[in-house]
Amino acid sequence: MGKEADITPNQRLLELIRKPDAAAAASVGAASGPVKAAAARRRGLLSGLLPRGKAVSVGVDISQTQLVCVKIRGRDAAFELLGKAVVPVPEGVAPGSPEFVALLRQTLSGLCGADPLPQLWAAAQSSRANLQFVTIPKVPSRQVNNAVFWTAKKELGFDEAAVVFDFEPRGEVAEKGATKLGAMAYTAPRDAVSVVRGDFAKAGFPLAGLTLEPFSHQNLFRRKLVPEAGAATANLHVGANWSRLEIFNNGDLMFVRVIKTSMSGMIQAVQEALDAYRHSSPQAAASPAEPESEPVTAADAREEAGLSLSPELAGPMLLDLDNNDVPGGLVLDLDAGPAAPPEPAQPSRPLVSPEQAREAFEGVIYGCGDLPDDHPGAGLGPDEIMVMLEPVASRLVRQVEMTLKHYRESLGYDAVTRLTVSGPLGASDAFVRYIGEQTGLPCVALDPMGDRVPAVCAPGGREVPGPAWTQALGLAFSERAITPNVLFTYIAKAAQRASRLVEQGSLVALAVVLAAMAYFSFDAAARVRALTGERDAITREMTALGAAVDPDGLSRMTAELRAKRTALRAFAGRNKAVGLFEQALALAPDGVSLGSVTGEFGPPAIPSKPGAPQPASQTPGRLVLEGMVTGDARLFDSMLASYVVALEGSPVFDGVSVKKSELESLEGGATGLRFVIGCSFAGD
Repeated sequence: MGKEADITPNQRLLELIRKPDAAAAASVGAASGPVKAAAARRRGLLSGLLPRGKAVSVGVDISQTQLVCVKIRGRDAAFELLGKAVVPVPEGVAPGSPEFVALLRQTLSGLCGADPLPQLWAAAQSSRANLQFVTIPKVPSRQVNNAVFWTAKKELGFDEAAVVFDFEPRGEVAEKGATKLGAMAYTAPRDAVSVVRGDFAKAGFPLAGLTLEPFSHQNLFRRKLVPEAGAATANLHVGANWSRLEIFNNGDLMFVRVIKTSMSGMIQAVQEALDAYRHSSPQAAASPAEPESEPVTAADAREEAGLSLSPELAGPMLLDLDNNDVPGGLVLDLDAGPAAPPEPAQPSRPLVSPEQAREAFEGVIYGCGDLPDDHPGAGLGPDEIMVMLEPVASRLVRQVEMTLKHYRESLGYDAVTRLTVSGPLGASDAFVRYIGEQTGLPCVALDPMGDRVPAVCAPGGREVPGPAWTQALGLAFSERAITPNVLFTYIAKAAQRASRLVEQGSLVALAVVLAAMAYFSFDAAARVRALTGERDAITREMTALGAAVDPDGLSRMTAELRAKRTALRAFAGRNKAVGLFEQALALAPDGVSLGSVTGEFGPPAIPSKPGAPQPASQTPGRLVLEGMVTGDARLFDSMLASYVVALEGSPVFDGVSVKKSELESLEGGATGLRFVIGCSFAGD
């Protein structure tokens, strides 16, 4: 592909970042200009009509070379794609720099628009991030956090002051015949987390969550967006500078292995092969598909020596994302050649540039039909380019096979039954077919995006394939309930649960109080309705009888009743002594006789008129009983005591006391016990 202009896209992007007042229509990484501009004009008119029942979220996949963003609505397979963008990151612009913040602000402003801010999720990419599945014995729920922390600290050996530790509980698992509790533990460096979080905050788009890249694909498996995913499915993500094999079991991420074979090594292999073809004879150049004639053995041997996975794979699952780990893959030594000294380059046959090698390599993904005739890769098909890539791809396959064997035999998990491929190479039918044939497993591209629109073009002018969006799409599907979040760790979750329990207890207590108040309110209302009904019934009855209210007659009747009551009280006062004597005489047992009764009575109580002040309390009257106990002298005391008890038990008498009790001789030689008893009683 020839150069179209002297100014590169990176230079135009840097100029646009330095001049933020440029027109929004020139936003880098946007879709086609007219379509995006029209959508921006319609957003203000349709924002009030769009459904608000589904959450809107944005996933941002950050790499060294580009930003990939996806905006969706919904959390299921029927999600709606609202927008997507791919923005190149200029060389030398890294997270934490003002240029990166400006790039974020410009990209997200064009993607999010003027609507309410959606939830933004990003992935923390660092060479110091670790991830491993750990198991602990079954312990009470309040001890799970501490048990997982100390187990992970022992196996991962991290410093909690330098990293953020978190884990995702996985429930009960069987290990060597014993039931244990499983958890996916991971760490991320605090400084890297702070940088990414601070960049989004400075850009005006604070993050709702920050996770690790493997968890983005876990979201796709858990959301059932991967069709025909068996109990154990592996995903091979091929990146620019590294690859990653992720193994999922029923939607849960169980194992991660970072593989250093990447697209950088593949591009270099294509460059060296094309360079060799240019220096070879016309006969060799005419048949570049012959494996024996490609002089990439020396470079492949160097990469094999430095990048192959060690056979000893029993170590912990370390997510070691080292972006400069491809020896000879990022630093291109154009003077290096095959084992035999190459012939001097002819002026008419220049060496193949890295850009030309990349364009030829992309023929595996996009096809080779648009390469000009003077391009070194002109006339080569995807299968022929795959032959150039076979030494690198075969090492990648061997590393995948060794990892799957370690997962099955050393760790004792179920064998993987299916493979998926994500990243740009997932769009290459030749590459996916090669991986499937070499591993002997069904292999398909991981492409939940499918044929969704709008289409977005890469910086080179080609449409970005669907598998290249998987990490950004998985991040957009993130949610606190199912996605590990570095910004919301298990400590914050425990505090939230405790706060929620307090809130729930308060709500329950308040509900009980409200229920009691409602009950009493309904009861009082029912009583009022009942009394109102009785009053209405009496009123109707009086109306039926024809009785009319006569206030004067009622007053006369009240006066007459009051007069009768007064007369009755006076009569009772005059005859009180007789009644008391009769009561005292009736209570006297056999052998106890009363001789005299002396009573002291106050004036009779006169009822006061309504509204008048009440009279002072009446002075209690007193009664003095004098009598004789006769009969058996041995029973005198008991007979007298029984009489006193009878008087005290009477409601008429009060304060009964024996004033005098002495023996006295009677006629005929008999003896009696003379007594005097005093008691009091109320005037009423």
